[in-house]
Amino acid sequence: MCNQCGGMSKRQLVEKTRLNIVRHGWEAIIVEGDFTQPAIGYTVGLTELRHPEILVAGRDEQETYGLLSEMASMVVGHGHILEPGTELRLRQRRIHLAPLESPRGILLIGHSVYGTKLRALQAVWADDSDHLPWEQDVPDSLTQPVWGTPSEAARARGWESVNTG
Repeated sequence: MCNQCGGMSKRQLVEKTRLNIVRHGWEAIIVEGDFTQPAIGYTVGLTELRHPEILVAGRDEQETYGLLSEMASMVVGHGHILEPGTELRLRQRRIHLAPLESPRGILLIGHSVYGTKLRALQAVWADDSDHLPWEQDVPDSLTQPVWGTPSEAARARGWESVNTG
């Protein structure tokens, strides 16, 4: 059960997040999905290192946390800078990092902590056949909405991101 579902106020959640950033360098926020939208997870704390936060959409809680943890470890633990357009082969699957133009409407706790400083990348994941959405014959935008700006290769294939304003 999520913290807010368990009765934690937004203010309490933001304070808990700030404490975890001080203790661990970052925190994962997991938002359960429903029939109308997929689950998402994102980091909060990478902004402290002047690095964009990272979003994963459409995977279960365990895989989402695993992907976020691996990428956050690269940044927090090893000082890597993950750039937009980069493709990484992580333990669980291949991902492509796409910049989010307006993360504030998606990364709500991140926006509450960082306000206008908030920047983010979406970790767009490859399916079980190792195809990114723009490499699929029929992209499944219901499972994985792509809010980030597509790369040049994706745009060349006619792929469009979801505008979140």
